[in-house]
Amino acid sequence: MNNKRKNVNRNIILTLILFSIIALGGYYFFSGKKSEIQYKTVKVTKTDLRSVIEATGTLDAVETVDVGTQISGTVKNVFIDYNSVVRKGDLIAEIDSQTQEADVLQAQANLMSAKADLMNYQAVLENAQKNYKRTEMLAQKDLVATIDVDADKKALLTAEAQVAAVRARIQQYEASLAKSKIILGYTKIYSPVDGVVIAKNVDSGQTVAASYQTPSIAAIARDLNQMQVEVNVDEADIGGVKEGQKAQFTVDTHPTEVFEGKVTQIRLSPTTSSNVVTYTVIVKVQNRNGMLMPGMTANVSLIVQEAQGVLVVPNSAFRFKPVDPSAKVDMPMGPGRGAGGGGRRLNVASDTVPTVYLLEKKAPVRTEVKKGITDGQRTEVLSGLSEGDTVITGIVVSAEGK
Repeated sequence: MNNKRKNVNRNIILTLILFSIIALGGYYFFSGKKSEIQYKTVKVTKTDLRSVIEATGTLDAVETVDVGTQISGTVKNVFIDYNSVVRKGDLIAEIDSQTQEADVLQAQANLMSAKADLMNYQAVLENAQKNYKRTEMLAQKDLVATIDVDADKKALLTAEAQVAAVRARIQQYEASLAKSKIILGYTKIYSPVDGVVIAKNVDSGQTVAASYQTPSIAAIARDLNQMQVEVNVDEADIGGVKEGQKAQFTVDTHPTEVFEGKVTQIRLSPTTSSNVVTYTVIVKVQNRNGMLMPGMTANVSLIVQEAQGVLVVPNSAFRFKPVDPSAKVDMPMGPGRGAGGGGRRLNVASDTVPTVYLLEKKAPVRTEVKKGITDGQRTEVLSGLSEGDTVITGIVVSAEGK
């Protein structure tokens, strides 16, 4: 009986020890799996790469002419409308001209009166010349007194002065008439260029006043086949912009269309808004299909550098730093975290040396590289890597041992 009881106790003890061993093994097995790190990787590939500066801008005509009036008055007729195609010299508007016509008639009357006075004074002058000549001949024969000669000479000089004064007055009236005709011409407003009307600012019957500034009648875009984008570039990026660089842009109206242009001007005058300094860059673009319109917002990519068939890796590969697998590891928290926030970093390279980590035998291997251009998401690698290399871009922690 005692031996039987001893056997039962021994079996219970052996069973408890077996379960303890199994439980302990399971604990170490599963706890080891929880700390296992899996790496996110990509293959080094060759592709084309562009380094660009992203900015926004506004489309406008290359040349827009504001057509105004130089005189005040009431608009009598308007012969154009929005989108009207005009030629240089076309009549686009007319201001009531009654006052100006009256001024021309007045100037003509003054001129005619002065010319009539001239004829009268010329006759007086001719008579004075004859009298003085006859008196002078008689004086030589002592037939008239000297006082008579002097009187006729004075009359001659007076007649000459009167003729000269009338001639000056005629010139004045001729100038006044010419000015009145010019002002009368201002009542008819002609297009100064070939183009398209993009703004109509007056209607018939409207009064315009030219006291302080020239009132605008219309705005005419010279040629909408040639347009430009006025791009606002941040001061931090303006150093990378050069004349002649290529540019690409899209507009909200045609989101699938990519338009191309070229940088033609970098304006030196800055614009400051809310402590943000920007510079205006002009990008010329062809608009032969007429899809672009003045005022559209353009999302512009200024192409700083281009490279074809180069090795590239994601920028996240440069941000990755390995951690001690035995330490606690956090999940990545987005761009810039790389390997996560927890754990002890191993063999971390200097920030001044571009470094990536290759995955070899399931372990990260530090590799120094030389960078080229970047498009903000990918970076060219000039040396240190080969096509097909496996580069680590991040880590994931397998919570279930998968």
